[in-house]
Amino acid sequence: MKFGVLTAALLLVAGAAQADLTVCNRSGSAHTVAVAYHDGTAWVSEGWWAIDPAACKVALSGKLTQRHYYYTVSGEPDFAGEGYAFCTTEKPFTLKGADGDCAALGGKQQPFGHIDTGLTAESFTFDLTDPGPPVIKSETEAPQTGTPELAANPAAFTDSFAPGQQGEPFTVTALMQGCGETAELNGCTFYAEGARWVAARGAGSNEAALDAMAAMPVNASVIVAGDLLSFGDITAEALVSRIELAEPDAYADMRAAMQGKWVSQDDPQSTLDFTGSEVTDGYGGETMAVSVATYADSCPGGAPIGPVMFKQEMGGDPMDLPCFALVDITPERMELSYVGRGNTLVYVRP
Repeated sequence: MKFGVLTAALLLVAGAAQADLTVCNRSGSAHTVAVAYHDGTAWVSEGWWAIDPAACKVALSGKLTQRHYYYTVSGEPDFAGEGYAFCTTEKPFTLKGADGDCAALGGKQQPFGHIDTGLTAESFTFDLTDPGPPVIKSETEAPQTGTPELAANPAAFTDSFAPGQQGEPFTVTALMQGCGETAELNGCTFYAEGARWVAARGAGSNEAALDAMAAMPVNASVIVAGDLLSFGDITAEALVSRIELAEPDAYADMRAAMQGKWVSQDDPQSTLDFTGSEVTDGYGGETMAVSVATYADSCPGGAPIGPVMFKQEMGGDPMDLPCFALVDITPERMELSYVGRGNTLVYVRP
């Protein structure tokens, strides 16, 4: 049997209950599927989901935080993928470091295809179908691993203008929030030094650098250089001259574990929603505040106490920095201690 892929469709149905990555089987045969993605610190592969014809399965639950995902199909000799390779095992699995030594993970390398969810999708449905032959890669062609746009573009890593030409020169180690076009900005947003940095398209930034940033997952670590144009509240407007890829910081795992929506165990009306470096406080379905989340070993002005997260509300008092020590976190439960008040806050996944 030949195996193909139908163009995936963005979920646009009003009132969709939950944001997630869903795989639907539109072929005439049952398939078993696995996916791979970058979680901000490493490549992860997960599987398997057995999907009958005309059925759907949620592969990844929660709001999507990046554009590029990958998939493979078990037991399909005709499935050659699209030039990507990640590790899998025969039994159900979750493998971190899935782009590395598969044998060390107890698995084997398998070809994967590409799922492009677009720039702004929070939910996405990908359809499997079998209309014709797949694209067969040459046997001598080395498989790629990862996102093709992340391949080094020399123009992205070379200064497009001399420092200080447009404003105050800067170099910061930042975390990617995302790129795209909104009512507020057509460009890229990243977080560094407790501030929200924005770089608009067509304003004089290195467009190749912005293209490379657009291909990076949320929370990817990157060194950004350029000129600072203005700074107000906690938002810096900048021109990006060049970028460099950076290693994840010491809090990458903690940051990744806290991503997504949480509900207070004591008050189900109270929620926290972490998306990249932004955390939204909600109550009763309404947004109460949006803040920048910063991770460190100590609260501002305090002694080191271990991993903490403190927030600075956008538009709020810059001196008001509520700080929380991480007591415990699992995929389904998060326990924080409000430093200074001493009370413990417990949140669970909805």
